[in-house]
Amino acid sequence: MADFNASVIICEPIDEVFAYFADMTNAPEYMSKVASTEKQTDEPIGVGTKYKEIRNVRGNKVYAEIEYLTYEKNVGFMRRSSSNGLIVDYAYRFSEIPEGTQVEFEGTVHVKGLKMLLMRKFLVKMVKSEDNDHVQNAKEVLEGRIENL
Repeated sequence: MADFNASVIICEPIDEVFAYFADMTNAPEYMSKVASTEKQTDEPIGVGTKYKEIRNVRGNKVYAEIEYLTYEKNVGFMRRSSSNGLIVDYAYRFSEIPEGTQVEFEGTVHVKGLKMLLMRKFLVKMVKSEDNDHVQNAKEVLEGRIENL
């Protein structure tokens, strides 16, 4: 079951919207805590593609490995972020509609270790506060309302 979710309609073609979300190098434009991302694999984006992500969290740099677990062009994908026992699955579904593209997002938090398990409720709240608005931010970037964050 998802710990947080969001849905948005973006008035742009599905090809453009999907490509924008699928390429993690765009994340700093719409995810305010993401400082940078760097692709770690050479092949085109798909299952197994990996990125290194750096976030600014409460004044600290936090490093995460992102890996694509599923990928179907213009339909959806799931990528997993792993950092120090905190694992977050980001699942996206895309649908072509008359207005443009419907984007459905779900985030699910997993933890490893007793300490992280005890902190899970706090971690869910923290990740939700950092990431829950990113699909709305991406909409504004893609529709040209803001340059980027």
